[in-house]
Amino acid sequence: MLLISIGLIYWDILISLVGAGFFMYGRKRPDGTAMITGIVLMIYPYFIGSIGWSIAIGIAICAIYIFLKKIVRL
Repeated sequence: MLLISIGLIYWDILISLVGAGFFMYGRKRPDGTAMITGIVLMIYPYFIGSIGWSIAIGIAICAIYIFLKKIVRL
């Protein structure tokens, strides 16, 4: 049985809002990387059942976006 805490719901909503921001930024500017990052940030919290893992994966996804934009220049 999966027990969902209020903290997990809070963090999932917060991460999804960040994803929505990335998605809207990617739509305003023709930036496919930001749109894909936004979609991933909005969807992945549905599959993670731990607050720590959810935050860690969200930070990793944002770090990958920054790496791709600043270093690889995609």
